[in-house]
Amino acid sequence: MRLLKDPLFRRFVSGTVFASAFIWVAVAFFDVDTEVVRVLFVYSIGFVGLMMLLGLVLSPLFLLSRKKRSSLLEKGRGTDEADE
Repeated sequence: MRLLKDPLFRRFVSGTVFASAFIWVAVAFFDVDTEVVRVLFVYSIGFVGLMMLLGLVLSPLFLLSRKKRSSLLEKGRGTDEADE
């Protein structure tokens, strides 16, 4: 029951239901070929996978750029301010 109250899980389920309904309406009422939907699904999975890989590769670069520059510079500044 705790899983059903989790907002992330509820968003996932509602998103899945709405996406499924969208695809069903497209195929049933607008005569979209199922091959088009299949290709869209495969390309979407590929796109998400590539974005995950890109995030995995770029996240260390972002972490390194956000680190403090150097503790030696901070110590040097602290002693100068104390002398004044």
